[in-house]
Amino acid sequence: MKKIFSIALVVVLIVAMAAGCAPKTEPAAAPPANESTSGETAYKDGTYTAKGETDERGWTPEVTIVVKDGKIAEVKYDEARAMNKSEDADYVKSFKDSKNVDVVAVYKQFGEALVAAQDAEKVAAVSGATGSFSNFKALAAEAIEQAKDGSNLKDGTFKVTGQTDERGWTPFVTITVKDGKITAATYDESSSEAVVYKSEDEGYKANFKQINNVDVAAEFEKFGKELVSAQDITKVDVTGGATHSGEKFKALVEKALSEAK
Repeated sequence: MKKIFSIALVVVLIVAMAAGCAPKTEPAAAPPANESTSGETAYKDGTYTAKGETDERGWTPEVTIVVKDGKIAEVKYDEARAMNKSEDADYVKSFKDSKNVDVVAVYKQFGEALVAAQDAEKVAAVSGATGSFSNFKALAAEAIEQAKDGSNLKDGTFKVTGQTDERGWTPFVTITVKDGKITAATYDESSSEAVVYKSEDEGYKANFKQINNVDVAAEFEKFGKELVSAQDITKVDVTGGATHSGEKFKALVEKALSEAK
């Protein structure tokens, strides 16, 4: 009986020692914050543009990517001079005749390939448009880098002026970008008859207030503050009482942001 008990005790000790020596199972590490569970990089939603250097013939290459739900959803590549290559019927025909390549189709193929691959390095070269493909690949990589941190603006102050209306008022927008973000934005309209701004013209403000019950200076200031807060002109509400000026503000901001890219 003692012998059986001793054997049983030895077995128990061996099992316990084996369990203690077994390697511990570590929980699986969570993927980095900028990666999806499938291992693909998750980009920040937005529209990102990268422009290349103008070549000796005056063509400037440009890539624009649209990110939605963390994925590259749309891509456009073109080269501009007086107009885009893909829209220049004479150029498209000449290129087709000389190289048997449809520029419009090739540029579209660039974009579709990037949407499918989600990575510029994985886009295969397209024969017949080697120079354009090199530009596309480099600029797509640059735009994707912007999409990784959501910053697609270069630092500086950018001012855009609109057309003077029938009453002599000229709208203008000034935006300041720092560390890739809009830090300040102002909108106003200047008079061609005198050096005066709408936001500072007491007579104009009083008249506008009486007719529309809207403080022009406050509305213009609100435009800028909302843009700084939203960092996206499409999210700025301009329907508060100075809608016409608000529409001008949005159009001019679009141009200013284009200059900042």
